[in-house]
Amino acid sequence: MRPGSTRGTRPHRHRSDAPRVKSDRGSAGGKVSEQDHDPALMLGSETRAAEAVTVLWVLSTLATFASLIGTLTFAMINAFLEKQEETSSALEMLPQWFIMVGAITGFCGLLANFLTTRLRNHQAPYVVKLLSGMVCGLGLAVGLFVK
Repeated sequence: MRPGSTRGTRPHRHRSDAPRVKSDRGSAGGKVSEQDHDPALMLGSETRAAEAVTVLWVLSTLATFASLIGTLTFAMINAFLEKQEETSSALEMLPQWFIMVGAITGFCGLLANFLTTRLRNHQAPYVVKLLSGMVCGLGLAVGLFVK
């Protein structure tokens, strides 16, 4: 092996010397005590504000993506049914409703993306932030510029 090569080496886990308390999972209803978790696996603690904004960011991104899919789906259904027969006004309103929801959640997602970048100690991967920004930006742009 060359000097500095990591081939054949095994990663060693750092074990804390603190005694662990085993919990009786059968009688305690499956509750796990705080000492059962390996502290070496935890990346670090985040503030409650950072965790709250991260949850808002993820849920807003998912809601924006779902509303974009809903807009596309009901627009295609309306286009197909328009050729066949007279469509109901409720079915014609669904794409506009999804566009409105996408614009609101897209704005919230972009704002939460910015706040998450500022508040978190451990950042999300760049690709995740970029993809979220693109989805939320598309939802906001469709809501602002599509009739």
